[in-house]
Amino acid sequence: MSVNLSEFKRAVDRLREALAQPKDEFVRDSVIQRFEFSVELAWKTTKRTMGTPTSAPKNIVREMAQNSYISNVELWLKAIDMRNLSSHTYKEDLAEEVYHFAASFLPELEKLVQELEKS
Repeated sequence: MSVNLSEFKRAVDRLREALAQPKDEFVRDSVIQRFEFSVELAWKTTKRTMGTPTSAPKNIVREMAQNSYISNVELWLKAIDMRNLSSHTYKEDLAEEVYHFAASFLPELEKLVQELEKS
């Protein structure tokens, strides 16, 4: 699958748009799905940019830090975990946790877009 920067940027923009809406369960679910897309495209786009052969997201996150695309490895590893947990958002408390994490993680995604634009 070819992943380009414009797809990643669009996903982050869509996440930002969803987070700007008054929160209800539909908006929350939209934010969660857009967060999933954004995190997935973040590591896949950066993987392609770096030309790394591995396909393991957490290994790619570590390489992203080694290559100065990100600075907070632990936060990004948590984002991968939250993205994986998001498939269980039928659990109300988990859906709320992922929603709030997505909101707090948006600046990290925006910073990565800026770093990738420099590449």
